[in-house]
This record gives sequence, structure tokens and C-alpha cells, in this order.
Amino acid sequence: MERSRTRLEWPGRAESAEAAVTPPGSTLRPSFYFDPGRHTLVRGDNLEALKCLLPTLEGTIRVIYIDPPYNTGNGLLYNDRFGTWGRDGDRHGAWLSMIYPRLLLALRFLREDGIFFASIDDRELPRLRMLCDEIFGEDNLVATIVWRKKVVRGRGNRHILPQTEYILAYARDIERLPPFSEPLTKRMKDEYGHRDERGPYKKIPLAKSGTRHSPRPNLSYSLRAPDGSEIPCPTHQWRWSRETVEKKHGEILIEKNRNGRWTVYTKQYLRSEEGTERERTPESYYDRVTTSDGTREMKELFGEVVLDFPKPSRLIRDLIAWTTPKGSSDPVMDFFAGSGSTAQAVLELNAQDGGRRPFFLVQSPDPIGHADFTTIYDICRARAGKVAQKLAGLGHSPLPVCEYRLTPIP
Repeated sequence: MERSRTRLEWPGRAESAEAAVTPPGSTLRPSFYFDPGRHTLVRGDNLEALKCLLPTLEGTIRVIYIDPPYNTGNGLLYNDRFGTWGRDGDRHGAWLSMIYPRLLLALRFLREDGIFFASIDDRELPRLRMLCDEIFGEDNLVATIVWRKKVVRGRGNRHILPQTEYILAYARDIERLPPFSEPLTKRMKDEYGHRDERGPYKKIPLAKSGTRHSPRPNLSYSLRAPDGSEIPCPTHQWRWSRETVEKKHGEILIEKNRNGRWTVYTKQYLRSEEGTERERTPESYYDRVTTSDGTREMKELFGEVVLDFPKPSRLIRDLIAWTTPKGSSDPVMDFFAGSGSTAQAVLELNAQDGGRRPFFLVQSPDPIGHADFTTIYDICRARAGKVAQKLAGLGHSPLPVCEYRLTPIP
């Protein structure tokens, strides 16, 4: 795929690109090796950590999800403010210099069928999109997912109440990226209200709906009704050719509608002949969980909110479930691990579908001044342990977690 010829320029771009290829000044302790039967937690600066992990993990990661700082300027417990704020400040340039080398390295970790997800809000969305177009390729953009992160009522903003964030999704090579899927909802399953010897099905008109875009001659023909009369196609063409109709005649229904006219349907079965249940393609609008759910999870695990604005693990779990098969052992990476939402997502998804996906999480030891947790890394580590312990108590067997620390090279 050809990379985008349009690129962002900012003071410090060349230096940030150089940072991606400069040899690391640290090493991992204990010595790192890849073991698909365990999870990995790395304590240290994520740029240094990525450069240390790359020789072993290059081209092996199936899913990367990151939730980088949004550059909001808020006084959060971690660094979410880059550059000098104000009319003349170059806060965007400083943020770009931070994220650019990490994205360059992220590309190299992905398998050929890999997928990259990045959460972001309005402030840096345009610049992150341009960087990803350049690094991953415009043609490899899978979607911009709109996440309704909260339900806001009443006042709070003079103009428009903010309710959404975004998740950019890019393939390593979209031609090799498998289709995404997820289970049907209960409402969708209820639509399969008819049944025959093969099982539940729903009726779908054989006549193709929509506009007359590129009509195909082999899809325009008449069918024979049970009374011997001819049934012309009521639209510009059928969905199936005559040969397909003859081959799948057992899946054809011809019935009279309320006006006494013959209507042709196909049977769409809930399950394949092998018994696999039909699934659906995920949508680009996501509203199943909000930031309140992330807060609730923290309270359930720790008894309090030990870090502001944690991503709900259900959000990340769904992204991983869309993109990896049931029971998968595909590796997952998050190098802005924060409170450990991705760790919880992977652990719970493995328990849910019998998978053995290993995660590779990196979090710097940013100090937070909490009575029980000195750094954000400590929260991430504790969360992974608490979730694993809970799942083990329910009869599951989570993969063990191995910890590494970045140590300066003498």
C-alpha cells in the first residue's frame, strides 16, 4: 500500500523520527524472551521499552490498542499537557513529537494481518489521523469509531455538550486483514422466527432493493409461481442468478402477499449446516459502555477511584473480540497501559471464550502520590493481579504474568 504523500510538518519532527531509530539507553531486566504462554508487564518509558522489545516481537502482534494522552491541558495525575499552552504556544508540535516515534515503532510490531487502534478526542484527532495516514497508509484506514463516552444532560457547555470520543483503526495491510464480526443481539436472533428441519430462519426478499446501479443481465429474469404463472422481478434485478436459485431451491419460498401477488423470498438460517451461529459486522458507532462503567470497575476492584477517567474494559474487550477468533492465542499490545484496562479486557475475554491471548503492556512509573500506590504502574500491576485472582476463583486458569523493568545501560 502506498503511504500518504501528504505529511505534517512541525518543529522537532526530524528529531522525533530519529528517536525511533536511536538505540535504547536501557535494557530489560530480567532478560526478555517471548513466551506465548504468559503475559508481560514492562515498567518504564514506553519509547525505550518498545525499542527493547522490538528485536524479539517485531511482526508478531495481532492487535495494538493505545490510549495516549489527549493533550487536554488538564492537571491529571499523569502528563496530559505538552508544550506551551496559549495563543502562541506550540502544544500540538510537542504532542506530535511525543507520539510520532511511538507510532513508527508500533507499525513494526504488527503482523501482516494486524490491526492498530488508538483512542483520541477532538483536540488531536486531525493530527493523529494525518500521522496514521502517513505511517500506516490511507488505504489501510479501517474506520473511525465514534464512542459515546458519556450521556450529558443539562448545562455544562455554552455551545454543544461533548459526549463522544474516537477510536482510529488502521490495518497493517487491509488486504490481509480478516473480516471483523461479533455475535448477534437478542433482538436480531428473535428475527429468525420461522423454523424448518434445518433450524430457525428468517425470510428475505429475493428482489434486490436499492437503486439501479450497474444492473447485471444474469440477475434479471422471470420465475415460475406454484400456479404456473410467471413472476417478473419487481425491482431492477434479483439478488441471486437463475443458476443459484436452481441450486438452492430448498431455500426459496414463493408466497402470496396481502395484495394477492406472488413474492419470492430466500431463507436466511441462523446457523450454518455445520452448526455455527451467524454473526454480524460491528458498526462504527459504539454506545455500549461509558466512562462511568470504567469508574465503576475501578471501585469494584480497589474500593475507590485510584486513577481518573479509566477506559471501560468492555470497550477494549469488544475491539479485541471483533478482530481475533474465539479461543485465539493472538498477542495483544498496549504501550500506554495506564490503569490496566487492556489487561482486564484480555484476561476476561480469554476466560469468556477459552482463549490464550498474551498481552504485552508497558507503563511508565509516573508518580501519583496515592497512599497505597506510588506510581501508575503499580495500579496497572495490581489491577492485572486482582482480575486474574478473581477469574481463578471462578475456575478459570489465567496465563501467568511476568514483569520486567527498564534498567539504564552502564
